[in-house]
Amino acid sequence: MDSLLWVGPQGPESKRIKSHLLKQGFQLTFAEFSELDRLEEGRGKFLLGLLDGTSTPRLKEAVEKLRAGSFGKDLPLILILREPQIKELTGLRGLEDFVLSPIPPELLEARVRFVLARLNHLPPGTGKRIGGLELNVDRYEVLLDGEPLELTYKEFELFKFLVTHPDRVFSRDQLLNQVWGYNFIGGTRTVDVHIRRLRAKLGPRHAILIDTVRNVGYKFLESL
Repeated sequence: MDSLLWVGPQGPESKRIKSHLLKQGFQLTFAEFSELDRLEEGRGKFLLGLLDGTSTPRLKEAVEKLRAGSFGKDLPLILILREPQIKELTGLRGLEDFVLSPIPPELLEARVRFVLARLNHLPPGTGKRIGGLELNVDRYEVLLDGEPLELTYKEFELFKFLVTHPDRVFSRDQLLNQVWGYNFIGGTRTVDVHIRRLRAKLGPRHAILIDTVRNVGYKFLESL
């Protein structure tokens, strides 16, 4: 399953963040710097790296060490650091963003979503409006009558995929591959559960936009 990678020591803050991200539908893999070699076999499965540099005396070396592994060369990174370390960012390359520790889990989640949206293959500002329903990929949000829906990460990714491929029927296996990835172990029942949750959150007026094609899968309708 696609996962976020936390590189660095595990402490109270990382545990709070892990608990929060899990509740929001993310997966989080932990690794100390000494364990990076074992992650080579998981190359390509990480969406984003969270590099905890708060206890690292030399941030540049920490980033270079992570980049040295083949899986880490193209891994988007968010650096977590303390305020006195900001001066070390000068000349530091390969970072998508940085945040200051301690950081509320909700704020880190927002930064993660922002970076993932920015890296998405869809251009910034891409959106779609159908009736009172609006998808905004750049802001990583779905609005219903102007109010944001509370979607988990996978619910959003599934909804975004369907919306951006309207009137095309996708089987459950295809949706698993596109949204969860080829390494996902769970069954197609996962898709049904997420579709049911999405429809419930969209409400009866807009739930019909996600159409069930009997014995095949699902498609998104372009109009109510």
